[in-house]
Amino acid sequence: MQILFIAVATAIFGELRIVPFGWEFRFGLGSSMFFLLLLLMNNVPMLRTGVVTGMVVVLFRTLTGRSFIIEPSLFWEVLVTHVPAMFYYIAFAFGMSRIPKQFFQSRLFLLGIIVTFVDFYSNMVEIGFRKILIETTSLSLTEWMTFLLVACIRVFFVIGLYANIILKQLQAVHFEQQKRYEHTLSVGASLYSESFYMKKIMDEIENLTLSSYDHYRSLKKERLYAHSKHALSIAEGIHEIKKDAQRIRAGLLKLHNDTELNNEMLLSDIIDFVIRANQQYSKWLQKEIEFSCHLHVNYLTSHHLLLLTALNNLVANGVEAIEGSGSVRIRVSEQRKMTIFQIEDTGEGIKEGELPYIFVPGYTTKYDQRGVAATGIGLSHVNNIVEGFNGEITVNSIEGEGTSFVMKILTAKLKVGE
Repeated sequence: MQILFIAVATAIFGELRIVPFGWEFRFGLGSSMFFLLLLLMNNVPMLRTGVVTGMVVVLFRTLTGRSFIIEPSLFWEVLVTHVPAMFYYIAFAFGMSRIPKQFFQSRLFLLGIIVTFVDFYSNMVEIGFRKILIETTSLSLTEWMTFLLVACIRVFFVIGLYANIILKQLQAVHFEQQKRYEHTLSVGASLYSESFYMKKIMDEIENLTLSSYDHYRSLKKERLYAHSKHALSIAEGIHEIKKDAQRIRAGLLKLHNDTELNNEMLLSDIIDFVIRANQQYSKWLQKEIEFSCHLHVNYLTSHHLLLLTALNNLVANGVEAIEGSGSVRIRVSEQRKMTIFQIEDTGEGIKEGELPYIFVPGYTTKYDQRGVAATGIGLSHVNNIVEGFNGEITVNSIEGEGTSFVMKILTAKLKVGE
């Protein structure tokens, strides 16, 4: 099917031509189209394609020729005048079949030089058969040089077009891979942050289990057997909850490990991801928000998923706080062996009376259009992540002007090799 497509396309485009010598030899777009399609469909058998294309071109030119249309009885005479063109395509396809396939991808300039001479040689073959089948005048040196020049121009024009097509395809593939990677990274960050949060819950459950068991022993020591038995039952129940939580966390970690993620990321790549994600989020919210980044330190970190979660939460809060249009600025610097992440927005700000409670789990000032409150765990989760690094997070806000969050974490806790 591909061979037939190449043959028909070549025959049609071959009608866009000039006839420089006054006889049936022509410079047309057919040869350029033939070359381009051989590059794009280089898995077809070249020689067979050349034979089929040559036959289709000859038949097409014969049946659409003016002489045949005026006088159909001249079919064989018209056919003979076009037969030499078939040998051009056979010779060209044979030459293409001798070129290593890797030249089609990585050595285009050398390919252009080789194909220029293949094209020139194929024209010589066609003219040779014309001399055998039809009496034609000999060509001068100037005319032969014209052949070579035309061959060079059209070959490199086609290679330029081919390179542009390949570049567009690579860009499309890269864009698709980038989208897939960002989605995987987002899912991985969510899974990892949830497992991190689950670990904190498990630690609290463990402490509660120990407290319940201590309470059981105290009651038993005081011979309050009924109460001690009840306390033991509570401790056992809490212990079962802990085991369920362990199974859930193990499942989350397995899902996270199954995602194809790099073990390390540069801070600059983390910030780029956060900005791209929130640019899409702001468009979804129909807000015009300008994002900017000032990166004064950059290094590899293996804790990229936790940083992604924390920074994405803070930037998303900034996006949500802005009405209509505004800006969000991210600044990353290093002072006194501390990496400092500063996120500033030009949103509505936080009321002074609410500032002491914003990191409390469950506290929220966000309500949807139905008046349903948000979960209120976003900032508390960020706070837990920062505390997990033994860092600190502070907030400054002026109502009506904007908010600034500052996370400070020891560089040694984040940087690979420290």
